[in-house]
Amino acid sequence: MYAGAQSIKQHALANGGNADPSRRFIEKGSGSFAFGARLGYKISRWDYSINYNRITKEGRYLMPREWGRDPFFTFMPRERNEGFGDVHAIVAKAAYAIPQKRMKLNLSAGYFNMPDINNTVLNKFGMPSYWQMNADIRYSFAGLFQGMDAQLLIVGKMNQGNLYNNPKNEINKVNMVLYNFVLNYHF
Repeated sequence: MYAGAQSIKQHALANGGNADPSRRFIEKGSGSFAFGARLGYKISRWDYSINYNRITKEGRYLMPREWGRDPFFTFMPRERNEGFGDVHAIVAKAAYAIPQKRMKLNLSAGYFNMPDINNTVLNKFGMPSYWQMNADIRYSFAGLFQGMDAQLLIVGKMNQGNLYNNPKNEINKVNMVLYNFVLNYHF
């Protein structure tokens, strides 16, 4: 069994990154607070966990995409909480490893309760609440191709919020399935 807790506090320093308001990363005097918890169980080749994250109404959580993925326990590939406030997220994860076959299977499902898409103060990208399910299969090569791995990632997102009958609130956001095949080489 394992458990974890985390918290992140953000606050703007000085002028938020630039004297020109149109170039600021964060508005003067703003900030955010997020906290999360996880409970997991590992047995043999299996790893199960239930994960929760909350970004409060204090403000939008901001993280430059160049810095990588969100550090939350509820992180799932092709999902981000950057640019949002007043979020509740709960994610169940299961991972299975087959070392002799050099394979890993990761399954996850989560519900992300977002602020209304018209609330631009807390919902920067107009993302509705949604369910997301991921299937991630990875294979690590051996021999001549040692250091290379192949990944098949299948992501489904289903809308759970009000789209206000506007296609721009749905297209490339929810009610979709995404398939990725990725080859990585690790030096």
